[in-house]
Amino acid sequence: MAGKIGKIIAQRTGNSDLISILSEQLSGADLNSLLLEVFARRAQQLTAPELLKQYDNNRFVQPAETDYLHLLERSLQTLQCLKRHDFKPLQVSPLSQLGTCSVVATVDQDKVVSALRSCEVLSDATNALALHISSQKKKQKNAVGEAHIKYSTVQRHVRSQPFAIKGFSPHFTIGCMVSSGSDTGSYTFEKKALADHFTALQDVLTTVFNTGTVKFRLQQRAGYPEVFLPAVMEYLNDRLPGVAITRDETPGSNNYYKGLQFKADISVQGRQFEIADGGLVDWTQQLLNNKKERFFISGFGLELLNKLEEGLL
Repeated sequence: MAGKIGKIIAQRTGNSDLISILSEQLSGADLNSLLLEVFARRAQQLTAPELLKQYDNNRFVQPAETDYLHLLERSLQTLQCLKRHDFKPLQVSPLSQLGTCSVVATVDQDKVVSALRSCEVLSDATNALALHISSQKKKQKNAVGEAHIKYSTVQRHVRSQPFAIKGFSPHFTIGCMVSSGSDTGSYTFEKKALADHFTALQDVLTTVFNTGTVKFRLQQRAGYPEVFLPAVMEYLNDRLPGVAITRDETPGSNNYYKGLQFKADISVQGRQFEIADGGLVDWTQQLLNNKKERFFISGFGLELLNKLEEGLL
């Protein structure tokens, strides 16, 4: 997409080097100054009626459909529940560093709303938390060490790809959890992270949202030996005997996660929903250049659950 747009702009302006000049030859500060001037001039050209027309046609700026007070209540209850499971609540910025998702993960930058001042609109809080934790580890190596770090957040996300599904919009609230630690052998971190996330997710879904039984599916991903998933299954079945956990034998392809991905399914009013997703990723390994780093993420559709309670889906 970006290549096609660059060619079109080059043809219109008669300057085939324009994209190269802007992306490669200008410093970050100079590019920000230039774009600030460009957007200031474009804003000055708008009239009030034109502003209203653009608002009506812009899917990114419309209010959420869900009941705001109900969403806030459920968000607070969710964070309080996760805190009881030692996932420390953290308010993430609505902006994240430019490249937060595309640099360390398999996300195309075109799916993110890029912004000025080396920022982008937050599209995934787990990526932002990976950056924060990596920054803290780099600054306080002796203090953090090999500690098992756990954070949670409830955050508004914005994603640019269109969704032709009832109830889905460009901005939405997701509940997120992350666990960070180090490899100490025998898949110790991985097993603990899975048990922690499954226990907390089941508690949130059943007590805050009254969903009933939560069923977890484990999916094998590349990056770990074949013995990894059976070892994890044995550990979880021993530690969480009352939790429904199965192995997905036909998981399809996915190179976003490393070693393992999970899905959580619920049944609400006779309808099946895949409500949560997560797994192991190598983001902190990349950010800290340390193969011993381990990072586990999970996210669930908090606003989707809210809409189900309101009968909007």
